[in-house]
Formats: sequence, structure tokens, C-alpha cells
Amino acid sequence: MKRKVYITVLSVLSLLATAVFSGCMEKAFPNDDLDFYWRLDRIEYRDGVNFQGTPCEYKDVDDIMFGFARHIVLIEAPGLSQQHGITTETGDSIKLDYSIYNNPALKGPLQDCGLDSVVSVFRIEYPDRQRMVLSGKKTVLRFRKW
Repeated sequence: MKRKVYITVLSVLSLLATAVFSGCMEKAFPNDDLDFYWRLDRIEYRDGVNFQGTPCEYKDVDDIMFGFARHIVLIEAPGLSQQHGITTETGDSIKLDYSIYNNPALKGPLQDCGLDSVVSVFRIEYPDRQRMVLSGKKTVLRFRKW
């Protein structure tokens, strides 16, 4: 009889401990859809003119990577050393902030990646689990999960 009570008490305590620990755990990344490594496939220019003022509706890209993790974004692109930025998500939009470098020369390489300035805001959409679309004032960036 003592053994049965002992096993019951241990079972209840283990279930209680499991419930407490699983209830207070926070996910490592707040947005599991965004957090990953994304390959930029296409930059579409909303007004049909690129940042240099040349008529251009879109530019297909295959060598620019964006990595998102927690509140950090990393861009890897030719001619641009790895640049880390800060992300801020608000509902269905995301802000990519590279102003931490305080480097005006960074604007040109970021424009090659589809960002109109060192602080850019985009509406974020996931057409499916393998694709992401960031829509900004001047550009639409289309990504594929890497």
C-alpha cells in the first residue's frame, strides 16, 4: 500500500513539474516563419525606375542572402561585407535598421540588395512555407527559403 501511494505522489509531482516547466518556456525565436536563411530571387521596382534612375521594372538576383534570427538580420552580398542589422516586427511589417554603423557609404550597397535606405520598412507576407515577400515603398523583394 505504501508503495502505491509513493508511486502516485511521484507521478503527480512529475506531471506538475512538467506542466510548470513547459508553461514558462519561451520560444528561442519569436517568429518561426521568418527566422531562417533566405535567398533573394528578385527585386521589383514599384515605379519602374531603379535607385540609379534607370528605367527598370525588376532585377533577378541569385547571389544575395538574408539571414534572420531573433532581432538580427544579416546580409551577405558581393561587394558588401557581411552586415548585421536590427529587425523590429510590428504586426505584418518589419523594419530593417542598419543605422548602427553610422556609415553613409553603406546606402549604395544596401540599395543593390533592394533596401531604399539604411532604415527600411517592409510589409511581410508568406505565400507558402518556402517563399517570403517583403513589400516596401520603392521595392518588392521576393525570397526563397535556402
